[in-house]
Amino acid sequence: MRKDRKPFRVFFLLPILYLLLGWGCSSAPVMSDSSSLPPIVRLHKRFSPPIGPALKAIETGIYAQKGEIISVLPAAHESVATYIRIGNQDLSFSYHTKAHSSGPVTFGIHLSGQQLRVFDILVWRREDWVQIVDVLEKRRREDLGNRHVIAAIAEAKKREKIFFAEAEISKDMDEVGKELETLKERTGSKTEQPSSTSTKDSPLASPKPSEDKESRKNIARLEEKLAELMKKQAELEDIEQSLNEERKKAALLSRELEESQKQQEDLRARLRLGSKTLPVILVASPIDGSKVERNEVDLSGVAEADLGLENIEISVNKKTFIERPEERRGKEGDLPRRLEFRKRIPLVIGENKIRIRAVDAIGHSSEKTLTIRCEEALKNIWAVVIGINDYRKAPPLKYAVNDAKAFCDYLLKKTQIPRENLTLLLNNEASLSNLRSTLGTQLKNKASSGDMVILYFAGHGATEGDVMSPDGDGLEKYLLPFDADLKDLYASALPMRELSHILQRIRSERLVLIIDSCYSGASGGRTVRTDGARANISDRFLDRVVSGRGTVILTASGANEVSVEKDDLRHGVFTYFLLDGLEGKADIDRDGLITVDEAYDYVSKNVPKATGQEQHPVKKGAVEGHLILGIIR
Repeated sequence: MRKDRKPFRVFFLLPILYLLLGWGCSSAPVMSDSSSLPPIVRLHKRFSPPIGPALKAIETGIYAQKGEIISVLPAAHESVATYIRIGNQDLSFSYHTKAHSSGPVTFGIHLSGQQLRVFDILVWRREDWVQIVDVLEKRRREDLGNRHVIAAIAEAKKREKIFFAEAEISKDMDEVGKELETLKERTGSKTEQPSSTSTKDSPLASPKPSEDKESRKNIARLEEKLAELMKKQAELEDIEQSLNEERKKAALLSRELEESQKQQEDLRARLRLGSKTLPVILVASPIDGSKVERNEVDLSGVAEADLGLENIEISVNKKTFIERPEERRGKEGDLPRRLEFRKRIPLVIGENKIRIRAVDAIGHSSEKTLTIRCEEALKNIWAVVIGINDYRKAPPLKYAVNDAKAFCDYLLKKTQIPRENLTLLLNNEASLSNLRSTLGTQLKNKASSGDMVILYFAGHGATEGDVMSPDGDGLEKYLLPFDADLKDLYASALPMRELSHILQRIRSERLVLIIDSCYSGASGGRTVRTDGARANISDRFLDRVVSGRGTVILTASGANEVSVEKDDLRHGVFTYFLLDGLEGKADIDRDGLITVDEAYDYVSKNVPKATGQEQHPVKKGAVEGHLILGIIR
């Protein structure tokens, strides 16, 4: 706001016939002759935009200059516009809008029904709210009952008060600042370069103590007054901000009211035509309220209308896509009653509102809105990968190290986990003490609640008799580290109950445990037998492992099955197909991201086929939303 201009009141002597004529009932666009306008009005235009069923950007034909005030006044029965656009800048609707840049003026309005729309636009020569209020008051007297004129006057008066208050505060601040500067100079508070000329006879030399005390007292008083003025200025800024918020709320309430009226009009029109239903919209995907970890989502569904569909509008984050059925018209040009839609929708991080609007042949419509939350995919990932072929006191394996290396390479190259976030332990590096330190201390201290943790183990599993087992089968289950002693598993192996405790210590709420091992003791797999005949093994220990929040476990086989290796694959069968799926074959929805569920679906179909139905992967646990395990690049 310009501080060097003093607002003043002008009483008009010019006739205002242009107002009486311009605000009549004509539907044709009218541009008032500039010679008949009061001096404060640069331009007046009234027009009736074309009738239509959709929210449209209406070109007004007016070009605004930076700093000008533009007022939009609908007829008494009209709803306000939903936004004002000046050049490329969109602003929430206000009866009075200041142009922050030069450009053409358009405004958006929902053109529903067959009712004629009438609007007046005034462009004011300067920001003089006294004169603007005068013109609007004359309009109110000639157009009693127009709620928009009354609201426009109220808004203008608020701005008038702010205008005068800011001008007065600015004037007072200038005066106080000048007086304060003068006093500081007289008391020597202002630093100056020393002069070679003697100052003995100078009027500014060394004021008397009494004068100095009085001056400093005045300085303190003026500084206090300046602080009060600055506080008032800040309060005015708060009032102006509150006014802007009121504008936004008024625009929102107006749009909601208009939508409600429109739906009632649609229903009445259909009842008159004998059709009792509006267009119907069914969305197949995505699910309303769902969370995704990718920057786009596939929207699919179908719309139906008894009278035929004119189009389907899909909008998200202020961008609109329109599906038109021209190519699907019948032989006589009839619109189709059913129209399927499928579109890949871009998302932004955070909340996304997707709106689907189906419009029928006579302009009536139905809407459906979905809320989809997009979160950063694969935020901060920590991984520990373990593979053991050469055991100190247990039979060797062939391809556990191959499996671990291949899985490690995938994480580094495809998901691009930082190398410092991944720990690879092979053979003698995977001792019991090292596993406990890596998982129970290092990983616990690094991973936060918002991070994702991936643990992978390829090696032997084993069981041992234990009457205290909570699983009901009298067995404790172990993962065997490099230095496991089959004769003393209690002291040298990692029991699953301890692994469960370790996982619960990790703060991450998104943890994936992948185990290519087994416990049955049968030959030919990744398991060893430690004592006599084996009872039926319960898989309840897996439920104990995932009892913590946000943990998912994928195991290579069922509790009583064998996890096998194959020479022709040079991998364990489970890990081979897991990696095969992560390379892209498991991407069922073709979105470039592979979730844990997609990976499990893939291995659960292919592993049994490759093993003659002898090995069936198992998945336990769940997390909120989709858990991304792989990325296709």
